[in-house]
Amino acid sequence: MVTPPPVPIPCRDGSGRTALHLAVLRGHVPFVRLLLRRGARASAEDAAGRTPLHEAAWHGHSQAAVLLLGRGAAAAARSGAGLTPLHCAAALGRYLLAGNLLVALSPGTSWAPDARGWTAAHWAAAGDRLSVLELLLEAGLDGAGRDGALLVAAAAGRGAALRLLLERGARADALDCAGASALGVAAALGHRQDMEVLLACGADPGLKDRHHRSPLHKAASGGHLSSVELLVIWGAEVDSRDSLGLSPLHHAARGGHEDICCCLLDAGAQVNATGWLHTTPLHLAVERGHKPIVQLLLRRGANPSPRSQWSESTQDVLCEGGQATIMPASSGAQKNGGALLHGP
Repeated sequence: MVTPPPVPIPCRDGSGRTALHLAVLRGHVPFVRLLLRRGARASAEDAAGRTPLHEAAWHGHSQAAVLLLGRGAAAAARSGAGLTPLHCAAALGRYLLAGNLLVALSPGTSWAPDARGWTAAHWAAAGDRLSVLELLLEAGLDGAGRDGALLVAAAAGRGAALRLLLERGARADALDCAGASALGVAAALGHRQDMEVLLACGADPGLKDRHHRSPLHKAASGGHLSSVELLVIWGAEVDSRDSLGLSPLHHAARGGHEDICCCLLDAGAQVNATGWLHTTPLHLAVERGHKPIVQLLLRRGANPSPRSQWSESTQDVLCEGGQATIMPASSGAQKNGGALLHGP
């Protein structure tokens, strides 16, 4: 029987991983130690740019990580996606590994961003990895890093991480690259509890993004009634206008959110507010075929006569549809001098 030749240590699999990558991935510490003694490269990269230390951080093999660091593995190594081993440890909540990596990293490299601009703190906040997040805060995460992590926590609905970051100095009105605040992000997703925390910490309910949309615009557009009610209680401007001149009521009417329309109207929203192309909430409700909202707006005094920029009134649109009954004489439509038609 012919004995096959030994496989050399540098041999790689189809993903470019060395024997050391695979030993670390499996957590085989004795084999990791043997390979390192035999000269395996501690910082070898696979096809995705991941080193054995990335594998140790991702899979939580602390002993293997200590061996690799002892043999000169680069703690700041970056994969093709810009991820460092610390990013991986933070994302998966590997507390001991994150501590070892922070010790091994040189000053200034701990907060390196990945390809999407996220630091290890962003990843810890996104996963609600509180112990790692606390560790990173104690390691000297700066104000910008705290603010960025706060925005990620708001987007991910991580209330515990949100509270921790606010307690440790993150700004409640921090803005993302689109000019949206953490409150705006939470409002768009309907995360009322997170909104309550942010508002209690001083977040401005009227702060707008670069499209001039307030948190109330976003909550109304998304159909989040409890978030709308909360913002109204906190004094959000119900007739605030975005860059197209649309109010939260416009957004609610266009989205078919009848309960939110009621809430906004009860809070004093202008039923005949005009926005882009002179459109009113009634125009948008008719255009989208939201009959209950058309009826609601008419009962609350909407005027069916005003024409949009295209010289089109709500009466014209409904008559063209060919479906109709006349609003009762006591309705807002009659008060505005028109028998506005609506579907059966």
